Amino acid sequence: MAQHKKTQPGSKRSKRSKDSYQSRRNSTKGQRGKPRKRFLIVCEGTETEPNYFEALGRKIKTKVNLVIKGAGRVSLSLVEEAKRLKDKDGGYEVKSGDDEVWCVFDRDFKSENNNQNNFNRAISLACQNNINLALSNDAFELWFLLHYSYYDSETHRKNLIKMLDDKMDKKYSKISSEQYYEELEHLLPQAIKHAEKLWNSYDEQIELSRSELATLIKKHNINPSTTVYQLMNKLMKYLD
Repeated sequence: MAQHKKTQPGSKRSKRSKDSYQSRRNSTKGQRGKPRKRFLIVCEGTETEPNYFEALGRKIKTKVNLVIKGAGRVSLSLVEEAKRLKDKDGGYEVKSGDDEVWCVFDRDFKSENNNQNNFNRAISLACQNNINLALSNDAFELWFLLHYSYYDSETHRKNLIKMLDDKMDKKYSKISSEQYYEELEHLLPQAIKHAEKLWNSYDEQIELSRSELATLIKKHNINPSTTVYQLMNKLMKYLD
């Protein structure tokens, strides 16, 4: 059996190997030392919205940390839950100034249970606690519809679902909520473009308030509108 020639401690080969190892070690240390940016996404629903974001999360999990919670709460109580979760006692606490917290819920107007006031208070509480809002008026399905075409007519969620049935090759109501993201991913850039255009169009239609919060509340109360695109704009950066 042939014997391998030993490398002398002071040889160029030894130094080159050592330098190469040191470089790799420092590089690995740098990659491991910097924690991944984290998004805590707290959703009103327990299926459609969480499943949608989890499908995207599986594709970008090596680059960013998505923590998704289907809270089963609405407007004000949802924002209160997000605030609790981002604090230490919630177990999902924000650990870095670079981390972001998002609430995903619908306008879904109901006259009972102080719905209007709670919706406006939810927006205010979120802004006070650095919680971002991915709100849809009237429903999250508006975000899906905007993947196909620009839409700016006031409507109800039932009509949105009917329109999605017409747009999709198979009926929206028959598709498992785990499949929504996969079905629409190729149209995502178009959806962002349409949603952003819709949201910005209201700047010319409403009387801008001195308060940025008051203006934001006015815009979120307009049907149709959605700011889901703002969250997706950030997450898309981590797609290959």
